[in-house]
Amino acid sequence: MRIQIKGGVWKNSEDEVLKAAVMKYGLNNWSRVSSLLVRKSAKQCKARWYEWLNPFIKKTEWSREEEEKLLHLAKLFPTQWRTIGPLIGRTAHQCLQHYERLLDQAQGRDEDDELDPRKLRPGEIDPAPETKPSRADAVDMDDDEKEMLAEARARLANTRGKKAKRKAREKMLEQNKRLASLQKRRELKSAGVSVGALKLHKTIMEYAKDIPFEQQPPKGFYEPETDHQVDLSLRSISQLEGRRRDAEFEKFRKDDNRKLKRLQAEDTPAALAIFDKFQSRNILKQKLTLPEPTITDDELTQIVKMGADVQQFGDDLAHSTIARTPMTSNIMEEARYLAATNQLQTPLEGQENIRREDFATPATPATFATPNPLKRLLAKNFESSKYGASTPSRYTEAVTSVYDDGASEADPIGAQARLDMARLHVKASILNLPAPQRQVQVSIDDISEAPMPHEANMEPDMDDVEHQRVSKKARHNAIILQTSASAFHRGLPRPLVYSKILYPDESPAGGAKEVMELVNREFKCVVAWDTINHPQPGGEPCMEPPVLDPLDPQFLEAATFEIETEVANLMQESDPDACYPTIARGINLLIYDRSFSAPDTHEYAEHIEEIGYNITSGRYIQGNGMNSKDIEASSSMLAKEYQHHLEALGKRKKALESKYDMFTGGYRQRESLVLKEIDECYDAIFRLGVDLEAYKDLYERECESIKSRTSQHFNILQREKEHAHHLQSLYQL
Repeated sequence: MRIQIKGGVWKNSEDEVLKAAVMKYGLNNWSRVSSLLVRKSAKQCKARWYEWLNPFIKKTEWSREEEEKLLHLAKLFPTQWRTIGPLIGRTAHQCLQHYERLLDQAQGRDEDDELDPRKLRPGEIDPAPETKPSRADAVDMDDDEKEMLAEARARLANTRGKKAKRKAREKMLEQNKRLASLQKRRELKSAGVSVGALKLHKTIMEYAKDIPFEQQPPKGFYEPETDHQVDLSLRSISQLEGRRRDAEFEKFRKDDNRKLKRLQAEDTPAALAIFDKFQSRNILKQKLTLPEPTITDDELTQIVKMGADVQQFGDDLAHSTIARTPMTSNIMEEARYLAATNQLQTPLEGQENIRREDFATPATPATFATPNPLKRLLAKNFESSKYGASTPSRYTEAVTSVYDDGASEADPIGAQARLDMARLHVKASILNLPAPQRQVQVSIDDISEAPMPHEANMEPDMDDVEHQRVSKKARHNAIILQTSASAFHRGLPRPLVYSKILYPDESPAGGAKEVMELVNREFKCVVAWDTINHPQPGGEPCMEPPVLDPLDPQFLEAATFEIETEVANLMQESDPDACYPTIARGINLLIYDRSFSAPDTHEYAEHIEEIGYNITSGRYIQGNGMNSKDIEASSSMLAKEYQHHLEALGKRKKALESKYDMFTGGYRQRESLVLKEIDECYDAIFRLGVDLEAYKDLYERECESIKSRTSQHFNILQREKEHAHHLQSLYQL
């Protein structure tokens, strides 16, 4: 029978199963968690979680404050690493390992020492495998591991058991009850009955509303002051804080997406340029190729050891100067003290105790500079150097410089005054120099412009190379622009597709035939040259670049003068009523006379109507050279072109109308509302005017009636007074 001993190195698959089990069963049921792992016990699973897999474990490098705190707590709680770990924020094993590492550095031990008894030998068992990284899984797993993974997958994914069904049923009942209560409250609210949240039992206190142990003060003779009214307008923290930065960024992101979509619809090339700009970061980087190493691994290890020794020596013994006491490292001093304390024997042997200052505070204390009278003497002497007076320190501190420009108690003169005195001393020494006794003339040879030998082999500067490249390119562009046709310089329309250009086949008879052939050949080369060097968007340039001979500018000016002279002679000899000479005259004037303004088209209207497009030959010819079929085909083609043009204009009109509606729809709706409000205001003004006139009329009538009623009541009062006087006189005694 095979005996299975649980423990050993943790594998990657076991770590993943442990994480999933902790997510399902929690941190208080390690026996059930360990049942998923065949080779691990509950104690080992718990140790693995709390020593390595817990996400709250800090695995970064140790800081200076943590090291000082570790040494301080190690002196207060010796060997109590379970107590020290939570105080520092590390695990107990991390604290123990780093403490031993600090002691080794203080004693000057090598970390890679093969004779270190704490290192594992081949065949020994690791006493703490839970604190080590997991081992990669083998390609071919054992049957036990495959069975363990299958069982863990089945148990962790079990959602059809009795408990799972009961939990799901209770959750569904609770959800249905909540929805029914919410629906009932909504119906009552729509019916006009406001129902609040369910109130607790009377015997239970609501700490959110009531005040526990409240004692009402006894009523006195005077009313107490009313409490200050609480501003209920700000009911949430978001209203108090205002607009959050993430909300603003979200708004900006939505605006950018909306603008980008609009840019895609209106200007696709610009949108593609933006996409290319941001997608350039996702381009796969090429594989880095490094040269072969020139030193071996053993030599590199030896260099690293030498560097560590030099750094440790530099940290322990800082560079001292005559003006300061060298500063030492507190961590190394404390580590040496603890290492020496561990090596002490029993006190009965009578050895002397190690003298060490108290390391009470774990934080880095502020170390003040040691006052040195020698430095003041050096500062007073202006001839002394200002170097070598800095305080060496392992960590940079803010130290006030003693070389201040102004005077102080320690330096009454001041550095600036000493500098001025030194300058005066130098000037006076130069003026007191003796006069020259001999004069020597030296003839210096002219410096040749030939480059020096070291300059000939010197690599040119990239700025000069770039400047030469730009100037060369500018000269090349100037040559290309000079050899370009005048149609490109004047911005005249040019053919888009070079292969579909039709050249005239008619050539005059006689000796001028060879001349016209040369002219046509040069004309074709110039057109092909322009299609290659100055391409048009959407056009097809010439596939074979032509060869153009460089032309002299003087030759071009002479040729232009000859052409102008010949054209002027032809214009005088030609009939102005003829079609083609008149058109040739207009074209020549447009090309060679820049001050010429284009004539009216009414002069050429009759002649232009005689020209039509021949589909068979694919060119414009005179109408008298076309038959009825060609005229009909040309008219149908023009009709189709006009129809396509109208359809395109109609689509553009619809797009502009939709765009106009989108931009002006809100304004028009607002305009209708404003007009409606204006009409209502005019109606209200009219009604108020009518009411005003009515009340004015009523006021005038009331004033007249008041006078009549006043006089009437006054008469009645007089009659009553007279009647009372008569009765008094009649019945008086």
